[in-house]
Amino acid sequence: MLRRLLFACAAATLMAQAPVISFDKTHYDFGRITPDRKVAAKYRVTNTGNAVLSITQVRPSCGCTATVIGKWSIAPGESTDLEATFDPRGLKGGVRKSIEVVCNDPKTPATSLTLEAEVVQEIMPSVESVYFHHVPKAATTRSSVRYASGNGEPVQIVDVKAPGAPFLAFAFRQEGKDVVMEVAFDGRKVPAGRFRGVEQATVHFTNPRMNQLALNIQWELKPAVQATPAELVFQDAPGRELRQKLVLKQGEGRAFRVTGSRCSLAGVRVEGLGQKAASQDLSVVLPAALKAGRYSEVLSLTTDDPDQPELTIRLAAILK
Repeated sequence: MLRRLLFACAAATLMAQAPVISFDKTHYDFGRITPDRKVAAKYRVTNTGNAVLSITQVRPSCGCTATVIGKWSIAPGESTDLEATFDPRGLKGGVRKSIEVVCNDPKTPATSLTLEAEVVQEIMPSVESVYFHHVPKAATTRSSVRYASGNGEPVQIVDVKAPGAPFLAFAFRQEGKDVVMEVAFDGRKVPAGRFRGVEQATVHFTNPRMNQLALNIQWELKPAVQATPAELVFQDAPGRELRQKLVLKQGEGRAFRVTGSRCSLAGVRVEGLGQKAASQDLSVVLPAALKAGRYSEVLSLTTDDPDQPELTIRLAAILK
């Protein structure tokens, strides 16, 4: 009985002797910072227990945060500092990171420390890419980009370069400390034979620390000759010839001629070629020799229209 009592007392004593980890703060807010500025936060770690506190691991959530701790073993009543350095390069907007501290506190074996910041560039573009979809060949289409000041200083554009893109023009105006740049796309200046592309413009600023930014510009001309339907779908049993109507229409009402056709699926033919009109009715015919299966093909039509020398149409078939 005495042995059991002594054992119970010893166990109670061991349980009473334990480290307790505490922090002066578990969250730090850096506020607004620029991407070129590293910042650091200190978290005060204290052992409020009655046994040695051993910190075994300090794990940042990503490589942009580095940590240094003063002491890994902390006696009862003592404190040390854990310093976290945050590198915001390559980041923008609201950022939140965490650091996990692992120790031998039986009640709190792991604690998550957090830090946050709003990473602002000295010049902040409203978009990094501009899209011109289905632009009329005979018209000018416009889009705008705002370059906002992130440091309180006026943003000023020196010039804009877009090599090999004579169909692009740029104008800009000051609005307070921001600059609004207008991008104009003139379909009439697109070289013959080009219908889509990706251009890169470089915007140069007076800011010596951030003197240029790239702007991607994607564009696609509206087809001069439009097909209805835009995709041909055949669904039937194999072993017989299948046909569908295809209507071609010149958007500006000019007469044109379809001069040829080719398909990635052997045996497909197009009937009604050779006529010259602004609107044409053609027939696309699948051969009876096709076997059962699923087909996804491309039908290409060539025309004498200078704005649409080739027209591509998707062709799908389910034969079963």
